[in-house]
Parts: sequence; C-alpha cells; structure tokens
Amino acid sequence: MSTWDDYPATYRDAEVQRILRATQAGESVSLLGLSGAGKSNVMGFVAHCAQRAGAPASHRFALVDCNRLNERTTAALFRLIGRAIGSPASTSVDDYEALDVSISQQVEGGKKLTLLLDRFDDVVKDADRALFNNLRSLRDAHKYALTYVIATRHSLDAHSEMAELLYANTIWVGPLSEADARWNVARYAQRQGAVWGDEVAAQLIAISRGYPSLLKACAEAYAAGCALDLDTLARHPAVKQRVDEFWADQPSDDEIKHSGLAGHALLMRGRAASFDTTQLTAKENLLLTYVQSRAGEVCEKDDIIRAVWPEDKVLQRGIRDDSLAQLVRRLREKIEPDAAAPKHILTVPGRGYRFVK
Repeated sequence: MSTWDDYPATYRDAEVQRILRATQAGESVSLLGLSGAGKSNVMGFVAHCAQRAGAPASHRFALVDCNRLNERTTAALFRLIGRAIGSPASTSVDDYEALDVSISQQVEGGKKLTLLLDRFDDVVKDADRALFNNLRSLRDAHKYALTYVIATRHSLDAHSEMAELLYANTIWVGPLSEADARWNVARYAQRQGAVWGDEVAAQLIAISRGYPSLLKACAEAYAAGCALDLDTLARHPAVKQRVDEFWADQPSDDEIKHSGLAGHALLMRGRAASFDTTQLTAKENLLLTYVQSRAGEVCEKDDIIRAVWPEDKVLQRGIRDDSLAQLVRRLREKIEPDAAAPKHILTVPGRGYRFVK
C-alpha cells in the first residue's frame, strides 16, 4: 500500500480529467503552476492512480522527476526517461535510438504511454534546441501513442518545437477544490493526532483560499498555537516562508490571475512594493536596497550610514546623521504616494527607520 492509495479517487478531479482526456486523444499537456501549487502531487496522483480516476488499463503514465537528473543534458534526460519506463540499461551509444526502441515496445499492440515530466523548469533553462527537437521527433515517431505532460512554473518558450504540442492543452494548477482542501486539512490534523472541526477547516481554507502550500502552512501555524486570523497567521514563520518562496519566483500578474490567486489577501501582504528606481541617485538606491533587504526590521541609523556612505568616516561616526534624514526625505519624495504620510519607509523615533512592503 502506498501513500497514493489514501488519496480520494476524485483528487484534483478537474485537472486530472482534463489530462486524461487530452492524453487519451493523443495530445500533450502543459501543466502550469506557481510555487506551492502542488503540481508534483497532481503528477504523482496521475502516475499512480490514473486507472482509479478512469484511465483505461492500456494507457500507462510514467513519472519522470527531473530533479533526479545528474546533469542537465539531453542524453541524461533520455536515460532518466528510460529508467522511468523500465527500460534495461542500454549499451547503445545513441541514447535517442535506445529510448525510441523502448517506447516502441511500450506502445505496441495499441497501448498508450504518457511521460509525466515533472519539475521541468531547470531542464528548460539549460536546454538546447536539440532537446525539444528530439522530444518532438519521438512524439512524431509514435504519434497519438506517445504523449507528454510537462509541469513547469512558467510557460515554455512559444517559439520552441514543443509549443505546438502543448499550448492547445494548457492547464493551470491553482487552489484546491473545497472537498480536496477539507481532505488535506483532515489529513494534516490526523498526522498531528488532532481532530479539527468543520469551523476550523473552513477558516483555514478561507484564509489560505485553499492554495496548497499556504493551506499547509496555515495548518502548521494553527497546530503550533497560532490564532486563526489573517494578521496573526501572516506573521507566523511557516506562513511567511511559503509567501516569500512564492514571490521569490517573480510571478507575473497574468500568471497570478491564471492561477486564480488575484487579490489573495495573504499573498498580497507579502508582495514587495514595486518602485521606479530609474530616477534614483546612487545614494538613494543604496538606501532603498538596504532597507528593503531588511523589510520589517528596525534599521539603526548607524548601520544605514555605514551601508550608504562606506567611504565617509565622518558620517560613519554619526557626526552628521542629518545627511541621512535628508536622504530619506528625498527618497520618500520619489517612491511614496504621499511623502508627508509615508507608507513604506517609516521613522522609528530615536533609532532609525523600518521598511514596510
């Protein structure tokens, strides 16, 4: 019995059924999801539970975890795919040819094979044109029998050889359904040896909007004794870490919208303010960079002066910290909606300044 046996047969039903329909029809799929969306869970579920979800027994789904690549080369990827589908170790000098033969064996007799290429982002970064050409060529050699589901955080290059295969079936992974979210909460509580009622589950889901990484983080925070309100949860380290990871990937507004996360209160609290820095002087830019890197913390005057004027020993001794006040004033005039009532660079009397996102 595996972990996947515990998953309900209807887990991520909307996304899974679209994958099954597309691949059964001989089409490939682009599975897109931002950080924390749970793409790997979708891929793992399809790999292990496709038949439970309605796929015919003649259709095999093979999971290829690209994090297991020992090098970012086309040959290494083909060998990894070969291991995923159970091919014997090849003595051929041509990895493409060896994989082609293995796939032919997998799809003989009218069978279908779908390769679930998970965590493909790093492969894309380092891929040369040959990789996409070869993947496209393999698919063409086994048309309608071989398909791909490629999971990434961002869309593949629209001009690559894979684009035509994938973009007809682009599936965005976002918040969980109500049923899946409740199952996740109950499953987490069970692991903690706790029983959480419907009201607790409803609050966790409402605050996280059922987005997998945030739902889990909120559950972790609640299990640690955190109150179930937005302000308190947003400050908890488990939640803050997931939010920071989400924004570190620099999602675009379009990607956020496609993911169903527009206006997500918990996420938006952690989004760094965007400023036009083209009009800043060198010192203003140094000041902004320093306080932004310590968002939420009190930046002591002397520390700021040392960072912004490293070459000026007089200022570092604090003899002319009025220069700092003047610099802060000029920066506020350029980045604050209202410099007289700043929202981002706040004064901490007697100590220094604090940057608020």
